[in-house]
Amino acid sequence: MICAQQPRTRLVHLPTPLEAAPRLSDALGVDLWIKREDLAGLCVGGNKSRLLEFVLGSLRTTGVDTLIAHAARQSNKLRDIAAAAARCGMQAVLLIPADDEADHEAPQGNRLLFDILGADVRVVPAGLDHGAVLALQEDVRAELAARGRRPAILDRALDYGVDATIAYVDAAEELVGQFAALGGAPHSVFIGVGAGMTVAGLALGLKHLGAPTQVVGVCVAGTAADLDATIRHHAARAAERLGIATQLEAGDVVLVDDYAATGYGVLTPALTAVIHRFAREHGVVLDPVYNAKVALALTERAAVGQVPAGAKVVMFNTGGTPAIYQYAAGLAGTLE
Repeated sequence: MICAQQPRTRLVHLPTPLEAAPRLSDALGVDLWIKREDLAGLCVGGNKSRLLEFVLGSLRTTGVDTLIAHAARQSNKLRDIAAAAARCGMQAVLLIPADDEADHEAPQGNRLLFDILGADVRVVPAGLDHGAVLALQEDVRAELAARGRRPAILDRALDYGVDATIAYVDAAEELVGQFAALGGAPHSVFIGVGAGMTVAGLALGLKHLGAPTQVVGVCVAGTAADLDATIRHHAARAAERLGIATQLEAGDVVLVDDYAATGYGVLTPALTAVIHRFAREHGVVLDPVYNAKVALALTERAAVGQVPAGAKVVMFNTGGTPAIYQYAAGLAGTLE
């Protein structure tokens, strides 16, 4: 086990199911399997649930009692941090960007779950760059420490980013084991790319294990050119922590940024259609921010032969279902 020596707090149900999708397979002309990270447990599941096992494993040994994080208002990361904090008897302080319209509406989706889970939610200025976000989190940490708390910041530039990447090295080993039981590795794995830790860990783990599987990362925002170096940086930090020599190189992850230009969390008619298709042909509801873009990339690449006919393909469903309620009008078919 590659990650066996890493500190870990068990929070989720593993292995997550690897689910055959026969009706979608027939329609797409590939042998499609869905890795159901959305069924991992811890509140409503998702990839952040898995990675928090390693994040909390590291932090609990230091006596941390408060978790600080910044992300979007419908963030899966923030929701699962709040859930993990509640499970472990900690406090979560969540920083979300101001939105004049949403600030005057009843919360829904993940934003509602922040409150139900007991998080301290603080609205901060919108449009901050990463440096400003880090500085803001440092200010909150200093404030809480002065009140006698033992806070930690969960940010991709810090140890959180390393632990998050390691979690998906572990997921890669889990996936290889599942496919060994089914008679062989998949041709390709499709997964969403936001900050890049999840895809970095998955690709690093598969490469280290010698799996012949192509990793296709579908960018939800940002360009492939910008994200490629970031993903390799995350993988290098994780490999150093794990004590393995494997490194990601350019081309180890095929990055698709065709769907990023529409913007983070922007619902389009094509995304609405693919959400409806997967729901009606497999009974799975995909979130509009990450997994709908992954499904769209998979279906379009299969249609033009970029995925060979009949090939085994895995799509990671990394969760995020609560966010669909923020998109009710568009998903109901009234999107202009």
